[in-house]
Amino acid sequence: MYRNQFVRLSALFVAVALLLPITSILTSAKESKGTLHADIEVVGSVMVGSTSLGAGTYGFVADESKLHVMKNGKEVAAVSIQWQDGKPRSDSSSLVIENNQIKEVRFGGKTRAAVVM
Repeated sequence: MYRNQFVRLSALFVAVALLLPITSILTSAKESKGTLHADIEVVGSVMVGSTSLGAGTYGFVADESKLHVMKNGKEVAAVSIQWQDGKPRSDSSSLVIENNQIKEVRFGGKTRAAVVM
């Protein structure tokens, strides 16, 4: 009788041990696809979509499909984005600006970038 309980308990332990790495992988994948936030200093006037941003510090919050630009706790702009994976991991958050337009937001420590559509 004790032997059967030991075998069942051992089988349960093995099953749990095998599921833990899978759970860990799924959790880290979910976190990497979540909302990212960065506070970035804008030095001069730039455009994000059709909104002009003056000099100052802005919060850039990217969710699954939108980039929300925050100033003093209020949203000042929102634009559609597409995620681009496989970027080199940057040490700090930054903006890619072309022709005075924000084209991309890179988040410090991440290999994903939010590309403005």
